[in-house]
Amino acid sequence: MDKRGAKGYWISTAKIINQELFDEYVNKVGPWLKEVGGEVFAKDNQPIGKERTEDANLAVICEFPSMRAAVEAYESEAYKKLSRIRQEATENSTFTILEGLDEAAKLRRAMGM
Repeated sequence: MDKRGAKGYWISTAKIINQELFDEYVNKVGPWLKEVGGEVFAKDNQPIGKERTEDANLAVICEFPSMRAAVEAYESEAYKKLSRIRQEATENSTFTILEGLDEAAKLRRAMGM
């Protein structure tokens, strides 16, 4: 885990079924993300869902300084409480944590290799 220079990402899709409850989640998770070094990288309220995400009305990518930071944030007690709100406010949720490209891979890519 934690290739040099590689960031960690959360990728999530969901269908929001309780907007009021989801707004509560957003209001709490935003400040918490900043505390743990994360930030919303991309968000779409009208994603084009494919392969079992066709009914999603939300897609979000959050970026963290490293894969370790992304995993630790997700597994933290604070986020476990927040995720219960998210899960109650949505259905058909997907959630994936992945590691971005490391510095060597970025350099190879830039050089066309």
